[in-house]
Amino acid sequence: MNKKNEATKPIGAMVFSLVALCLITGFTGCTLPSKDSNTKTQVEDLTPNEASSDKETAKDDSTTDLEDESPVEETAEEEDSAVSFDMLSEYSFSFSSGAGGWSDDFNIEKDGYFHGSYHDSDMGDLDEELYPNGTVYFCNYEGHFADIEKIDEYTYKMKMTDITILNDDEEYIEDGTRWIPLTPYALDGADEIDIYLPGKPVSEMSEDVQMWLFIPYQEQQETLEDLALVNVNNEYGITSAERLSASEDAQMTYDSTKESFEYYNGLIEETSNTGDLISYTDIQKQMTDSTLNYIWDLIKYNTDDDTYNKILEEQRQWLKDRDTQLAGYTKEEYGTSYEYLVNSDYASMTLDRCEALLEYLK
Repeated sequence: MNKKNEATKPIGAMVFSLVALCLITGFTGCTLPSKDSNTKTQVEDLTPNEASSDKETAKDDSTTDLEDESPVEETAEEEDSAVSFDMLSEYSFSFSSGAGGWSDDFNIEKDGYFHGSYHDSDMGDLDEELYPNGTVYFCNYEGHFADIEKIDEYTYKMKMTDITILNDDEEYIEDGTRWIPLTPYALDGADEIDIYLPGKPVSEMSEDVQMWLFIPYQEQQETLEDLALVNVNNEYGITSAERLSASEDAQMTYDSTKESFEYYNGLIEETSNTGDLISYTDIQKQMTDSTLNYIWDLIKYNTDDDTYNKILEEQRQWLKDRDTQLAGYTKEEYGTSYEYLVNSDYASMTLDRCEALLEYLK
């Protein structure tokens, strides 16, 4: 369902999920591709979600100075509070139709930082020549929550202090699929988020919230069974599920990315067209870059200070070594093959680095 449609649209009318489209088009990686291959390199600035230092932030070409980074301390909260960001970080959150189709999924980290993505797909919205594989609606975003407060025994609230859309805002076509960027859905206009604990009386929830949380009216469920979030302004109920361990999450993400990487290796072996070679390796570059950033976040929030600082220094050195190697290629020497070779080495080295980082989460 396009998010601009009514929220009460029947589930049976929802379009197929993005996963089905990805399997058809070959996108089995963990992230959506971007049309912009001119990503910005911040080689020496490792912010919490930029371990690869190739992630575009706020369309800024500047390179920040290298600064020591320590794991972020948790936001101050009441010590006796039953709810904290540390507790919320143990869950994954989802706002969806409940039967495939569209979904908006995000995680919250121990300092209130959140990151997620919205996707929807319409296999029937296609053009046989331009985008025969259909249309995908998407949004990648991040931001911060703060100030958890207790309302009553089963209800807490927190504020959303900021949210940033990470993808470009222009529609594009890639590999036979049309990609249309939208805005986040679950957290749209979410100045305040309520946190419902298990045991909260269903009678205290609006019908809209009950619907989004899939509370069965016919069974007359009296209390909430699982933790849930609520976008107060829009009355969106957001479900939760126990989050994978950091090790499981990182391994699954790496395996998915490697599968996609090898798929594109197959396409590369079948073509000698320079434009195709650049396009395929650029996709590999972006997917491995995103995976490295994702695994870095897991390391940041799931290792002790000494281990994290050790990995941080290793990562800085790896970035320098990587860029030194890539600097060995010049357009004058390699001509039309230059961009393809740089993309290919960048992606291969980044995938190898992702695999190496898995060891720190075991």
